[in-house]
Amino acid sequence: MQDEAKFKNTLLLLERVMEDTQVDFNKIAQKWQKKWEKEKIFHAEADSSRKKYYVAIVYPYMSGLLHLGHLFTYTFSEVVLRYKRMKGFNVLAKYGYHCTGTPIVAAAQRVKEKEPMQIENLKKMGINGREIRKFANPEYWCEYFPKETLKDAKNMGFAIDERYAFKTTYLNPSYDAFIRWQFNKLKDKGYVKKGRHPVMWCPKDNLPVGDHDRSEGEGETPKDFIWAKFRVKGSDLIIMAGTTRPDALLGQTHLWIDPNGSYAVAKVGDEKWVVSEEAVKKIGQQYGKTEIIRKIQPGELIGKWAKGPLVDYELYIVPAGFIDASVGAGIVYSALEDPVDLIEIQHMQARPEIVKKYNLDAEVIKKLKPISVINVQGMGENLGQEMLDKYNVKSPDDKEKLEEAKGELNRVVFRKGIMKKNCGKYEGLSVPEAQIAIKNDLGSEKDAVMFYEPTGKVVCRCLTECIVKVVDDQWFIEYNDPGWKKAAHECLDSMRIYPEIVRKQFHYVIDWLDHWACTREYGLGTKLPWDEKWFIESLSDSTIQMAYGTISKYLLHPEGYGFKIDKLNDEFFDYVFLGKGNIAAVEKSTGIPKKIIETMRRDFEYWYPFDFRNSAKDLVQNHLAFSIFNHVALFPKNHWPRAFVINGRIMVNNEKMSKSKGNFFTMRELYTKHGPDIVRLVAAYAGEGVDDANYDMEFLETAKRKLRELYEFIKSNYGKGRTEINSVDKWFESKVNTAIKNTTEALESMLFKSAVQYSLMDMTRHLKAYLKRTSNKPNKRLVNLFSESLLKMLTPVVPHFCEETWEAIEGEGFISQQQWPEYEEEKIDKEAEAAEQLVHDTLSDFETVLKLAKIEKPKEVTLVVAPAWKYELFRILKEELEKTRDQRALINTCLAEKDIRPHGQEVAKIVQMVLKDLGKLPQMIIAKEKEREAYAAAKETIEKDYGANVKIEEAEKSTEQKAKQAMPGKPAIIVK
Repeated sequence: MQDEAKFKNTLLLLERVMEDTQVDFNKIAQKWQKKWEKEKIFHAEADSSRKKYYVAIVYPYMSGLLHLGHLFTYTFSEVVLRYKRMKGFNVLAKYGYHCTGTPIVAAAQRVKEKEPMQIENLKKMGINGREIRKFANPEYWCEYFPKETLKDAKNMGFAIDERYAFKTTYLNPSYDAFIRWQFNKLKDKGYVKKGRHPVMWCPKDNLPVGDHDRSEGEGETPKDFIWAKFRVKGSDLIIMAGTTRPDALLGQTHLWIDPNGSYAVAKVGDEKWVVSEEAVKKIGQQYGKTEIIRKIQPGELIGKWAKGPLVDYELYIVPAGFIDASVGAGIVYSALEDPVDLIEIQHMQARPEIVKKYNLDAEVIKKLKPISVINVQGMGENLGQEMLDKYNVKSPDDKEKLEEAKGELNRVVFRKGIMKKNCGKYEGLSVPEAQIAIKNDLGSEKDAVMFYEPTGKVVCRCLTECIVKVVDDQWFIEYNDPGWKKAAHECLDSMRIYPEIVRKQFHYVIDWLDHWACTREYGLGTKLPWDEKWFIESLSDSTIQMAYGTISKYLLHPEGYGFKIDKLNDEFFDYVFLGKGNIAAVEKSTGIPKKIIETMRRDFEYWYPFDFRNSAKDLVQNHLAFSIFNHVALFPKNHWPRAFVINGRIMVNNEKMSKSKGNFFTMRELYTKHGPDIVRLVAAYAGEGVDDANYDMEFLETAKRKLRELYEFIKSNYGKGRTEINSVDKWFESKVNTAIKNTTEALESMLFKSAVQYSLMDMTRHLKAYLKRTSNKPNKRLVNLFSESLLKMLTPVVPHFCEETWEAIEGEGFISQQQWPEYEEEKIDKEAEAAEQLVHDTLSDFETVLKLAKIEKPKEVTLVVAPAWKYELFRILKEELEKTRDQRALINTCLAEKDIRPHGQEVAKIVQMVLKDLGKLPQMIIAKEKEREAYAAAKETIEKDYGANVKIEEAEKSTEQKAKQAMPGKPAIIVK
């Protein structure tokens, strides 16, 4: 009786927050973190007798405390490494602190200049006024924030082995030597060269600006334009007009110029270029010193003629308000295939006042029309007009429609366009082929120059807007090398990519990557070994650091292993990472004992390659692709990366996280207030895949309630309950095994939100239903199975809570070291699950009937079971619907059965009903007797909850008119 009383309280515990609960999430976190550290349960040692799993955690940049974005990304790694440990793997989790680049230097300079915003940011991180002065030194950032980062990682319960945790830059001499080795190898293979190429450039810092050096515009790159030369008739002036579509020059019709724009004549070499005033500075950055001869008014050019490349006729110069003088050269040639150009000229042709205002030749304007040079299968001669008609564009003011029309036409032409007969030697080429050929011809004939614009706005960390500059005294990694690209594609094909949809983007990036500026003249980092005025930039010195992570514990703590690192050289890394060279020679040149060198070689061979690395989708286009390139350049195939997991950005309450919106949170703020397990759980449940995830701040409180309820249930009920088995027990056991199976499969597929859903959400929901159906008298073995299985499945997500609860039920050792639960396929009983779902649906239908009949306290309830022939009918329908949806054919097939044939009129109605709504057909059609047993379970619940007399009848024997409505999976319900 005492046990029964406890069970009766369970539902109440599951429906309200226990204010006096024993679960203090911060207190238990501190307790278990100390125990883990004392027992060193996350220390990783190479062990050839065990299968390994290497999680190469992305290291954070040391410009501040870890924030919510870091938390979301690190949750992926943390869940996986804990899960893999429980699956029996020997797991190494590499962690580090990224200090390379210019952002820290820029931030230190802002401290030095006492910039208020920077000072305030440091204060918000808990740094006091006196200590703030120290942050004027960039190196102090690299001392302070790694310590604070490790503190936060430990306080979050991250299962890392801190002995391997390292920082980058020359502040870590062994890492510095490693990066020097990497770049020497790349140079030896011809992958690092000095050249002339366009880069994103900060005019204030006078340096190229990589993705990690930007406060805005990550991923934006220089985009190449062709600036074609249009020689003004009767003049030595050359109008420069930019385009990304050199193929359209074959259909050029006229030139557009901004009538209100500011233009200049600039001397470039021996030529006089007419460009916008804003373009003159860009020319200087890309073509060297230039000189403005004079300003020129648009009116001096409007109505004049100019001769362009590739054609034998002259072009009329026409005004257009849609021209943006700040883009490109500020002057555009027109090919009336373009819907934007076409609607503009049609607008002008329909308004004589415009022609008169600019003193244009009306006859010339009237005759301007498209010249068709590209054939697109399925489209006619006038491509631009077809797009205007498709998008119903009536005016140049329909800006959005025009952009869509232009975009679609460009895509269609690029994919399907073939150059026509009137294109001369370019006839028959595809548009991409023609673009390359024309670009080459224009360059060789000196009828055009290459010019570059950024693909989007880029802002340096020093808050200066960046430009494109062509540099020649700069070192580049040659990601454009065709053979290297081929090997990178091969590596990618051998990898697992989660989600798979991102693989196509990786292939695109590998094809698209070109020369990459890999050095800068100041900042933090490693100096280029053969040209020490340069520092290697931050995205180039982090591509193979996972290899260093396998031996970092030795190189970071050499005194513990009896050697020094002051003589590390390329010979050492060649031997350890590539197995090249003579170990005796390495010992002699480095002073490191053979035994230690062999140990490091053994550890590297054991741990490498890395098995898992996740990062945000923004890094596909740089860091992750670079990692593939550098691995195939330096390592044999057996050491190429095995898996990348790509996640989206994190939103907060469905809004972009930003300090200005007040929804920017450090990890420390969150775990201090809510406890690390709660913060981790909400992060794991925030989202999966590459879509932006949502960190729901309200779910923090829901998560606390759910875990407290779970703790109270397990603590109060573990090891208690009845021993006999009933039908609902089979259902619950099936659901527990299904949850284990689904959770395991979700984690193997890197679907972390789904894993939380299948474990915590689904299992606690099924527990509530189970307790209700058993009148709070659950089976003891199943209570234990539920408790142990769910705790183990939640351990990767909320480890402190699970340790505490495991201890409360006297579980053996640390739950973090327990084996992952295994599901029993034979215990997954779909028929039992279908039967229980039937009970749930019947009880729900009963509630509906009561409301419709306005009956509060029923006296008698009759559940009418469908006749046997309907079960056969539904079975046949389920099979035949896989083959056809033809109503007559379905009816004829069903009536072929002798037991169904006498019910022809009713069969026709049922088939018609099912075809109209396939939901009328149960997902699983269970045997009539099994269904009757389920109704018996519903009978018991109705009688207990409502005090009504419940009868179960066969439809064939019932005298009730409503009995004819009984269907398999849906009994007729009669209430009196």
